[in-house]
Amino acid sequence: MPHLDHVNITVADGPRMVRFLELVLDAKEGPRPPFDFPGHWIYLCDRPVIHLGVAKRDADFPEGMVNHIAFGVYAFEAAKARVEASGYPWHLAGIPGTPIGQIFVTGPEGLVVEIQYAR
Repeated sequence: MPHLDHVNITVADGPRMVRFLELVLDAKEGPRPPFDFPGHWIYLCDRPVIHLGVAKRDADFPEGMVNHIAFGVYAFEAAKARVEASGYPWHLAGIPGTPIGQIFVTGPEGLVVEIQYAR
């Protein structure tokens, strides 16, 4: 059955985005094949689910085709503590009619990450 394997995001500052994702998702940078272009692979649960490509860009991520990326389900208090400690702007929301809460964090270059939790 088809499943989402990873997302690929083009960023201007790879190390800064790696730090952000590690902070708010408790993710870890891990091994990446020796491609002939710069980048980073970010792992969740031992899988490289976020691939960062690095490219020169003068402006932040433009609002457009992809609005945000979502990850869940996390324990609320631990996720909220990580997000607060990151220093990035965030807000709470929820999916109507479900027991799923959401933490939306705006990170470097305008990337929005949604962290879902059971409420």
